[in-house]
Amino acid sequence: MIKTIDKYIFRELLTPFMYSLLVLTMIFLVNFIIRAMDRILGKGLSFFVILEYIALNLAWILALAIPLSVLVAVLLAYGRLATDHEVTAMRSGGISLPRIMTPALVFALLVGSFTFYFNTSILPDVNHRARLLGSDIYRKRPDMDIVPGYFIDDLPDYNIRVNEITEAGLQGVIIFSKSDQREQVSIFAESGRTETAGGQIIFTLYNGEKHLLDLDKLDDYQREYFDSTRLTVKVNNLELKRRESAVRGDREMTPEMMYKRIDENKERYNRTLDRMHAIRLNSPLFNGDSLVDMMAVMDTLRRIPVAGKTNVEARTKVWNRTVDKLESQERLLNSYMKQVNKYLVEIHKKYAMAVTCIVFVLVGVPLGIMTRKSSGTIGVAIGMFFIYWAALIAGEELADRRMVDPVLAMWAPNGIMAVVGLWISYQVSRERTVINIIWLKTLINPRNWRIFPTKKS
Repeated sequence: MIKTIDKYIFRELLTPFMYSLLVLTMIFLVNFIIRAMDRILGKGLSFFVILEYIALNLAWILALAIPLSVLVAVLLAYGRLATDHEVTAMRSGGISLPRIMTPALVFALLVGSFTFYFNTSILPDVNHRARLLGSDIYRKRPDMDIVPGYFIDDLPDYNIRVNEITEAGLQGVIIFSKSDQREQVSIFAESGRTETAGGQIIFTLYNGEKHLLDLDKLDDYQREYFDSTRLTVKVNNLELKRRESAVRGDREMTPEMMYKRIDENKERYNRTLDRMHAIRLNSPLFNGDSLVDMMAVMDTLRRIPVAGKTNVEARTKVWNRTVDKLESQERLLNSYMKQVNKYLVEIHKKYAMAVTCIVFVLVGVPLGIMTRKSSGTIGVAIGMFFIYWAALIAGEELADRRMVDPVLAMWAPNGIMAVVGLWISYQVSRERTVINIIWLKTLINPRNWRIFPTKKS
């Protein structure tokens, strides 16, 4: 009996999870493609390079879509069970709410385990490759972005203007060499076409004339008529050049890589502290191995004998030089600690996003039972996810500024949401009303809003 219920609920979760994962991935992907359109269009990229760029960026989209899909699946599945009174039947048969939630927790544990492996082992390397390909595409020059009626100066040595672009090619072509060239060239042609070969653009022009003027020999002016001629222009970065790089950002590192960087920064931090300690010991302004208060410093300054200068000037110079050294070392300390916090934030964000799958079950099951199967279920899921994501981003920003411990900043949203989910689950298990769904629907319906009071007749 119990195994049958587990399988039944598990199947109820699997179908909406797959559908929601597909839909959410497509939504995020379309949004990404729209934003990246200006990077990939007009670059002369092959279809496979564009496909590779999109596929590589699909990794971080999946990292966001998987936890949200778990929440949507739980809300839909348990909402459907509550709508058809199957949850009521289970509880009437003596099955408790925690037992009803168990299949969802097992499901979230499996999905969360995969997410953990994906975030820590696969995603960093894919992010690294996506960044390299994106920068390679950004550095690649466009083939030619010719707009009829306008001069185009994308070419390094020439300006070009075209009256019209038809299926037959270019019509009314005018080409001028740029002013910094010693040999000035002006070409007028009735028609033409372009092609690329290696790092070159080849213009084939028909029915026109060419004017040549050497600026060193102004009396040497040439004018040529042609039926057909070719102009070859070398263009840097016309072809996509792939490169490798060992430099990785925090989102491109595995936790093992980041822990190694943390140890390196902590070692530098300790060496900097030792240098500050040596500065204090070697300075005549300090007594012993500890900083002293301002009154003691001033008293020490007055007792420093320096020949040839007034005591005040000498003491001030020594004081300023010592303070500058300590402040420069302090800036290094802050830089090292900021790096440590940045890596700790990224490590625990990868972990927390995997555990989010389980936390969303604690919140989603009771909410699904309360709201039942309604049209607002997806909106509730997206709203909850973005609240969680906003809290995560805010925690990351505070941790980077060293205002909050990075571990606390990354785990606090999960902890708060888990506590809220357990409280709602407890209230639902006691059949208590936590949220008045009818009142909530009335509140969010714009038709029920009253900006001005109505007059009574």
